[in-house]
Amino acid sequence: MPNPSEIPRIAFDLLRVGSCQHPECIVMRGSRWKTGEFPALIGLLRHPTLGLILYDTGYAKRFQDATKTMPECLYRMVTPVRLAPEEELLSQLSERGIKPEEIGTIIISHFHADHIAGLRDFPKARLLSTKAELTEMTKKPRLARVARGFLSSLLPEDLETRTTYAEDAQEIPTGLASLPIGHDLLGDGSLIGIQLPGHTKSQLGILFQNQDNLRTFLVADGCWKIEGLEKRALPSRITALLFASWTNYETTFRKLAEIHQSADRPTIIPSHCQTTWEALGGTRNVTG
Repeated sequence: MPNPSEIPRIAFDLLRVGSCQHPECIVMRGSRWKTGEFPALIGLLRHPTLGLILYDTGYAKRFQDATKTMPECLYRMVTPVRLAPEEELLSQLSERGIKPEEIGTIIISHFHADHIAGLRDFPKARLLSTKAELTEMTKKPRLARVARGFLSSLLPEDLETRTTYAEDAQEIPTGLASLPIGHDLLGDGSLIGIQLPGHTKSQLGILFQNQDNLRTFLVADGCWKIEGLEKRALPSRITALLFASWTNYETTFRKLAEIHQSADRPTIIPSHCQTTWEALGGTRNVTG
């Protein structure tokens, strides 16, 4: 276990890379039937010695190509997508003086299209996911993959040879009572991978301290709105049709709610929360 005072701090920028639309009541019980905007949020991190890291990639233009034909077009019909040119990830990186080849690692929370559509734009990056997540995605037949949000054409052809697995990293305490054990993804205690099963087989969240010594916890789709954790309001049960395990999701959601309501809570960032984006988006810049 690294000495806490020697653990590197990680600069962090929250980016919005497109969005989709859903009825609000689907993602949080007690909400309206009104259609809401749900951003695709990703993390751009700078480690002081290991360089630039992405947590997911959000949408990309190739999502439209990947959903032109049946059955993949059903994905786009159910969740209409918006991606303005200025929101494209490569454009946002370019504005920061960052070239695609400068991204050293991409941490994949899970393989749903709204989290990995930009993977092919970074052919030199090391990819990091859970082994269970990759296996779950690749073993399903085509129609079953689409039904669970997986679009195989978005994946790099060398996916498996470029991917290392969170489960292979050393276990490390997280300091979170509800989720006490994670994996030391970078080997120096700075970036802790925490499995958040339910939404998918073994979705991967990350916990780190930023340069202000504040803990940040990116939880992907462990919850969809921060208000859900505050109210302990789960999504509609209809979403169970899309989840790997509703039971595991409920357990993960409950643990995240406990962490969010604890006295020493980290900043929890769901990947599709408009409230979080309005509060934190664009507040930090990572420059090349």
